[in-house]
Order: sequence, then C-alpha cells, then structure tokens
Amino acid sequence: MKKLCLLLLGLVFLLPTFAQSGKGYIHLKNGSVIKGKYIYSADAEKVSVQSGGSLWMFDAAEIDSITSHRGGKPAYVPVNDNSKLFYRTELGVLAGNADNSQSAPFSITGSVNYRVTQHLSAGLGLGVEFLKESYLPVFANFEYKFRSSLSSPYVFLKAGYQVPIEESNAVYYDVVPLWMSYWPWPNVSGDEPLDTKGGFLINPGVGYQQMFSQNFGMTFAVGYQFHRLNYAASDDYELDIDYNRVTVKVGIIFK
Repeated sequence: MKKLCLLLLGLVFLLPTFAQSGKGYIHLKNGSVIKGKYIYSADAEKVSVQSGGSLWMFDAAEIDSITSHRGGKPAYVPVNDNSKLFYRTELGVLAGNADNSQSAPFSITGSVNYRVTQHLSAGLGLGVEFLKESYLPVFANFEYKFRSSLSSPYVFLKAGYQVPIEESNAVYYDVVPLWMSYWPWPNVSGDEPLDTKGGFLINPGVGYQQMFSQNFGMTFAVGYQFHRLNYAASDDYELDIDYNRVTVKVGIIFK
C-alpha cells in the first residue's frame, strides 16, 4: 500500500513536465505557424518557442493550438477556457484502522462541478464505498485551486451522507432469561439482525491537478474522511460506528 501511494504521488509530480513542453507546430491566432520546441510557464500564461536559433515569447491567449504535425489535430490547446461545468471521477481506497473487516475499502465517486470563479468551484456527487456493507455516499463538493493554470495544487471539502444499499450481516444479541430459552414461548430469541441506517460523512483534503487540454486532466488527492454509521434493532437499540480513514484517490476530469 505504501509503495503504491509513493508511486502515484511521484507520477503526479512528474505530470507537469510531460504536459507543458514538447515539439510541434504552434498555430497563432494571427494565422502564423512556427515549428519548434515550446514550453509553458508555470502559470501557463506565457509560452516560449525556440525555432532555428531564435526564441519567441507569446501570451497563451495568442496561441490557437499546438499540433504534432502541420495540419494535424491539436495536441494541445492553451488555457483560455470559458466553460463552467466539469466532471470528475475518482478511484481510490479508504486506508486506516477502524471497526471493519477490510483494512482499505475500495471507493469510487463521481461529481458534477460548477466553476464559481477561476479558483473556486462547487458541485454534487455520489458513488459506491464497500465498508461492512455497501454504501452510496451522496455529497456536496467544494474546491479551491491556488492557480488558474494547467497544473495547480488545491484544497477540497466533501460533506454528505452515507446511504446503505444492502442489508447488514451484523446481529444484535439480546439478553433474555435463561429459563425463557427452554420455555415454549413464541418468537423468543437471543439475537436479531440489525438494520443499517447510514450516517453523515465529512472529507477535507489536499490534491494536485494536471490538465492536458481544456477538456481532459487528472488529479491526485489525499484527505481525511470521517463518517458515522448507525445501526438499529426493533427494541430501540442503536449502535453507532465511527470510521476515521485516510483517503487516497486518483481522478479523471473531463468537460
């Protein structure tokens, strides 16, 4: 598990190197085309192009697209995106110790997000998490990016409710008099199944986002998730189980 996390973290930090530099044809909005090496600045607002011993510096807004060969499909489009909606799918695990038979339950979530400003977005999402039972997390998502560029760290907060989607296998053992277990009373039992009621969740964390184009990107995020699951029996007996987990997730962004 530790090796997997280190590998994913290393890949994420290497993504900007591969995404913001290369060779190709730089198509300017004024109709000019330059062949050469290009590299984007850290904030993705400037592009330097080296061609034939000359070096040019352009604003990203001056570039229409970058293609791998003349007349080909754009290999990269600069960040001047005005779209407000984006979608994210995340896969990962909930690692840590808790009252659960699985040390790192699997989690998959998806969300629809609206960009309020260049840095702030909000959205709604749901998913599936496999704890003692399977649950459907329904949540609101708030996110703040530190830079309005291709690559940026960000912080996030998810808050919502775990909705159970299957019955519990847990059993409530009631205490009954010993003599009743030998007496032919109807429906006398020392145990009964517990009903799953779900519970609230909160998940703050930090992440790193790398966009490869206006419409596609990837994220890596680590956070802390607390959720409380409630169980109930017919005689007003209730049981709360608290989960404290470290979330490790890789996501895909598309628009």
